Amino acid sequence: MSAIAAAASRRSLKEFESVIDQYSAQLQEDVLIKHHLGILSEQLLESNLIRIIEPYSCVEISHVASLIEMPQPTVEKKLSQMILDGKFQGILDQGKGQLIVYEEGEKDAVIEKGLQVISNMDNVVSSLFDRAGALTVMMS
Repeated sequence: MSAIAAAASRRSLKEFESVIDQYSAQLQEDVLIKHHLGILSEQLLESNLIRIIEPYSCVEISHVASLIEMPQPTVEKKLSQMILDGKFQGILDQGKGQLIVYEEGEKDAVIEKGLQVISNMDNVVSSLFDRAGALTVMMS
Protein backbone atom coordinates (compact mmCIF):
# COMPACT_ATOMS: atom_id res chain seq x y z
CA MET A 1 0.00 0.00 0.00
CA SER A 2 2.90 2.36 0.64
CA ALA A 3 4.17 1.75 -2.90
CA ILE A 4 0.73 2.68 -4.25
CA ALA A 5 0.67 5.80 -2.10
CA ALA A 6 4.13 6.79 -3.33
CA ALA A 7 3.13 6.29 -6.98
CA ALA A 8 -0.08 8.27 -6.47
CA SER A 9 1.72 11.13 -4.74
CA ARG A 10 4.15 11.33 -7.66
CA ARG A 11 1.18 11.17 -10.07
CA SER A 12 3.00 8.41 -11.95
CA LEU A 13 0.50 6.28 -13.79
CA LYS A 14 3.20 3.95 -15.12
CA GLU A 15 4.60 3.34 -11.63
CA PHE A 16 1.08 2.88 -10.24
CA GLU A 17 0.29 0.21 -12.85
CA SER A 18 3.57 -1.59 -12.24
CA VAL A 19 2.89 -1.71 -8.48
CA ILE A 20 -0.59 -3.09 -9.12
CA ASP A 21 0.90 -5.73 -11.46
CA GLN A 22 3.60 -6.58 -8.94
CA TYR A 23 1.17 -7.04 -6.04
CA SER A 24 -1.89 -8.08 -8.04
CA ALA A 25 -2.57 -11.19 -5.98
CA GLN A 26 -2.85 -9.24 -2.73
CA LEU A 27 -4.59 -6.18 -4.16
CA GLN A 28 -7.16 -7.86 -6.38
CA GLU A 29 -8.49 -10.23 -3.69
CA ASP A 30 -10.31 -7.56 -1.69
CA VAL A 31 -13.29 -6.15 -3.59
CA LEU A 32 -13.20 -2.83 -1.73
CA ILE A 33 -9.50 -2.26 -2.39
CA LYS A 34 -9.94 -3.28 -6.03
CA HIS A 35 -12.77 -0.77 -6.42
CA HIS A 36 -10.81 2.09 -4.86
CA LEU A 37 -7.71 1.26 -6.90
CA GLY A 38 -9.84 1.47 -10.04
CA ILE A 39 -11.07 4.92 -9.01
CA LEU A 40 -7.54 6.05 -8.16
CA SER A 41 -6.29 4.76 -11.50
CA GLU A 42 -8.96 6.77 -13.35
CA GLN A 43 -8.10 9.90 -11.36
CA LEU A 44 -4.40 9.49 -12.11
CA LEU A 45 -5.14 9.00 -15.80
CA GLU A 46 -7.34 12.12 -15.87
CA SER A 47 -4.81 14.28 -14.05
CA ASN A 48 -1.99 13.10 -16.33
CA LEU A 49 -4.06 13.74 -19.46
CA ILE A 50 -5.00 17.22 -18.27
CA ARG A 51 -1.36 17.96 -17.48
CA ILE A 52 -0.30 16.79 -20.96
CA ILE A 53 -2.94 18.70 -22.93
CA GLU A 54 -2.80 21.86 -20.81
CA PRO A 55 -0.25 23.78 -22.93
CA TYR A 56 -1.98 22.98 -26.24
CA SER A 57 -4.93 24.43 -28.05
CA CYS A 58 -4.75 21.66 -30.67
CA VAL A 59 -2.84 18.41 -30.28
CA GLU A 60 -2.81 15.08 -32.08
CA ILE A 61 -4.30 12.25 -30.09
CA SER A 62 -1.47 9.94 -31.16
CA HIS A 63 1.03 12.38 -29.60
CA VAL A 64 -0.89 12.40 -26.31
CA ALA A 65 -1.06 8.59 -26.39
CA SER A 66 2.68 8.33 -26.97
CA LEU A 67 3.44 10.75 -24.11
CA ILE A 68 1.27 8.84 -21.66
CA GLU A 69 2.41 5.49 -23.12
CA MET A 70 -1.08 4.06 -23.64
CA PRO A 71 -2.97 2.77 -26.68
CA GLN A 72 -4.56 5.52 -28.77
CA PRO A 73 -8.15 4.12 -28.59
CA THR A 74 -7.95 4.07 -24.78
CA VAL A 75 -6.72 7.66 -24.66
CA GLU A 76 -9.34 8.78 -27.18
CA LYS A 77 -12.13 7.11 -25.19
CA LYS A 78 -10.96 8.70 -21.93
CA LEU A 79 -10.63 12.15 -23.53
CA SER A 80 -14.16 11.94 -24.92
CA GLN A 81 -15.45 10.89 -21.51
CA MET A 82 -13.65 13.82 -19.88
CA ILE A 83 -15.16 16.24 -22.40
CA LEU A 84 -18.65 14.87 -21.75
CA ASP A 85 -18.09 15.05 -17.98
CA GLY A 86 -17.04 18.72 -18.30
CA LYS A 87 -13.47 18.18 -17.07
CA PHE A 88 -12.32 20.49 -19.87
CA GLN A 89 -13.82 22.19 -22.90
CA GLY A 90 -12.92 20.80 -26.30
CA ILE A 91 -13.77 18.50 -29.18
CA LEU A 92 -12.24 15.40 -30.71
CA ASP A 93 -11.74 15.71 -34.47
CA GLN A 94 -11.56 12.02 -35.31
CA GLY A 95 -11.10 12.71 -39.03
CA LYS A 96 -7.82 14.49 -38.36
CA GLY A 97 -7.03 12.58 -35.16
CA GLN A 98 -6.81 15.78 -33.15
CA LEU A 99 -8.01 17.13 -29.86
CA ILE A 100 -9.02 20.79 -30.03
CA VAL A 101 -9.05 22.39 -26.59
CA TYR A 102 -11.10 25.51 -25.90
CA GLU A 103 -10.22 28.15 -23.34
CA GLU A 104 -12.39 28.22 -20.25
CA GLY A 105 -14.66 31.10 -21.13
CA GLU A 106 -16.95 33.19 -19.05
CA LYS A 107 -20.62 32.37 -19.23
CA ASP A 108 -22.46 34.50 -21.72
CA ALA A 109 -24.84 36.80 -19.87
CA VAL A 110 -27.17 37.03 -22.89
CA ILE A 111 -27.65 33.27 -22.94
CA GLU A 112 -28.29 33.19 -19.20
CA LYS A 113 -30.91 35.96 -19.48
CA GLY A 114 -32.49 34.22 -22.49
CA LEU A 115 -32.83 30.99 -20.55
CA GLN A 116 -34.36 32.90 -17.66
CA VAL A 117 -36.91 34.53 -20.02
CA ILE A 118 -37.85 31.14 -21.47
CA SER A 119 -38.30 29.74 -17.95
CA ASN A 120 -40.50 32.67 -16.98
CA MET A 121 -42.58 32.28 -20.15
CA ASP A 122 -43.05 28.59 -19.33
CA ASN A 123 -44.35 29.54 -15.89
CA VAL A 124 -46.77 32.10 -17.39
CA VAL A 125 -48.12 29.68 -20.01
CA SER A 126 -48.54 26.95 -17.39
CA SER A 127 -50.41 29.36 -15.12
CA LEU A 128 -52.72 30.46 -17.95
CA PHE A 129 -53.37 26.84 -18.88
CA ASP A 130 -54.32 26.04 -15.28
CA ARG A 131 -56.67 29.06 -15.11
CA ALA A 132 -58.28 28.12 -18.43
CA GLY A 133 -58.86 24.59 -17.10
CA ALA A 134 -60.42 25.99 -13.92
CA LEU A 135 -62.73 28.26 -15.94
CA THR A 136 -63.79 25.35 -18.13
CA VAL A 137 -64.71 23.32 -15.06
CA MET A 138 -66.71 26.28 -13.64
CA MET A 139 -68.58 26.81 -16.91
CA SER A 140 -69.61 23.13 -17.14
